[in-house]
Amino acid sequence: MHRPRSPAARVLFAGTLLTGLAGPQSFAQAPPVSTPVQPNDWSVETVTVTARSTGPAVWHVTKAGGDVAILGIVDPIPKHFTWNTAPLAGLLDGASVLLLPPRAEANIFKGLWFLLTERDLLSPPDGKTLWDVLPAPLASRFAVARDTLHQDKDRYDDDAPAVAALRLEGDFLRADAMTLEEPEDTIRSLARTQGVEVRRVATYDALPSAEELLRLPPEATSKCLDAAVSDVDIASKHATPAAEAWAVGDVAGIKANYSQPRIYNCLLELSPLVIALDKRAIDDTVSEVTASLDKGGRAVAIVSIGLLLRKNGVLERLVAAGVTVAAPKE
Repeated sequence: MHRPRSPAARVLFAGTLLTGLAGPQSFAQAPPVSTPVQPNDWSVETVTVTARSTGPAVWHVTKAGGDVAILGIVDPIPKHFTWNTAPLAGLLDGASVLLLPPRAEANIFKGLWFLLTERDLLSPPDGKTLWDVLPAPLASRFAVARDTLHQDKDRYDDDAPAVAALRLEGDFLRADAMTLEEPEDTIRSLARTQGVEVRRVATYDALPSAEELLRLPPEATSKCLDAAVSDVDIASKHATPAAEAWAVGDVAGIKANYSQPRIYNCLLELSPLVIALDKRAIDDTVSEVTASLDKGGRAVAIVSIGLLLRKNGVLERLVAAGVTVAAPKE
């Protein structure tokens, strides 16, 4: 199982699912500029406050003799972004395992078979172009976003709305020199350098959910393109401030600049399979953390800041289970 690397397959799968899971599928992370609303409910109150570190914020969860340091991460972040890894290196020293976030992936052979047999789902129906199936206001908004990213109109002509949404988000990452691979790659490399076992919490098959979404009519999936346009606008203003706040453990700064991407909210609205995978991601993360606590000793886990702090998210579930949680100061 691995992420598809061909351009067509990446358009279909990269970003399609589990943006809230903090895999490399996460996109624009911030509330609107003019109204600093918090779409997520950052409402976990039953935590013990500790001092802020000089690096990214860490939540410590303990039970009996077990201690898991949870590093909340944000993405995307600027390419070549530098941050202080020394505190994390100290946490990894002597840790039994580094737990990586859940990830949605597509088997390359299943993906290629899908592209061969269901290729028509990637394009608008009846020989139409994307611009033929979009409502006029959305077509206008999308055109502005396309021009801002210096993309030609015909780049998206043959895309179904859901595919155009993902392509637009990918074009934003390239245009603004942002990456979805970090900070996870650096953290994983650091753990391996220190001889710490690296294990992913879970891997899910992305193909059924992607196919479910692509089979929906354009009028349904157009709302996800509208969400992607909003995400690009938001991320262009907030993704870098969110990364900068994350790097110094500024939780208040993260909350002011990070929220669940609107395209992911759209996917949750349209797909029962995405809803189920979202729930599995929280369940599996909580299960892995509590299993590490039961084993005793120390471990480190990477969790998306959204998955960690949102209402009914990982941290709230751990608190409800009676685990002691020490949170960084805001």
